[in-house]
Amino acid sequence: MDFVAAWGTLSAAPLAIMAWVPAADPTWTSILLLGMLAGLLCLDDTALAQTWFSQPLPVGVLTGAFCGDPLAGLAIGLPVQLILAGNLPVGQSFTGDHVTSLVAIVGAVVLSGRDLGLALGARTLGEIPFVGWMVLAVGLFSSAGHFMIQLERRAHSVWMLEGHRTLRDGRLGRIEQIHARCLFTTFLRGFVTTVIMLLLIRRLWIPAFDHLPNLVLGALGMLPLLLPGLGIGNLIDRYGVRSSWPWLVSGTAISYLVTRFVL
Repeated sequence: MDFVAAWGTLSAAPLAIMAWVPAADPTWTSILLLGMLAGLLCLDDTALAQTWFSQPLPVGVLTGAFCGDPLAGLAIGLPVQLILAGNLPVGQSFTGDHVTSLVAIVGAVVLSGRDLGLALGARTLGEIPFVGWMVLAVGLFSSAGHFMIQLERRAHSVWMLEGHRTLRDGRLGRIEQIHARCLFTTFLRGFVTTVIMLLLIRRLWIPAFDHLPNLVLGALGMLPLLLPGLGIGNLIDRYGVRSSWPWLVSGTAISYLVTRFVL
């Protein structure tokens, strides 16, 4: 099985699942499409092109744009990107599963009808605790998703051991089959994890926000305000002041332009 055939199989599997869903239910259709988006972005982490669209900020904005509200993705993806500035899948094993958690959380927020554009523009403080509640969910669900990544990696290790047989019989097609199997497993892991998380967030996590005590709401309101400092400190500690200041200046300028001319 060559790469093109593997990719065709990878794309056809979720479509086959969607055929079971009634066309009159747009919510379920959106959930399954979001699962497909997460599966593709999980492949971008390390398995395919590594375009960095799988980083938190692009994931959030892409998911929000996919659902019709890119500002919701920006409001949640930006603070998560800041705190994960040093957790890059380049030459190291990244921790957590921010892709599935962000796709699920941003998708659940947009499907629930929440408007986070006001919180992003700092025009009101009413939605900032909700943003903190969602950022907290990203951390918790990302840790849970990392367990699924570990299971996937163990399966990949077992399958790659089969590749040693190619040294004896010279069947190179076996390597292509193993590679296609690993790609499909990564996609399926992202798809299934995202669908499960999205249902939990939409039905349990978001409704729970309305029942939080005022003390917890105050702490959640501070969380998005403290994360930029934590992210900047993490960036400087990892790459040094000289390498970090151009990114900080350009990021500040872009943030100002977005809040000044877009919001």
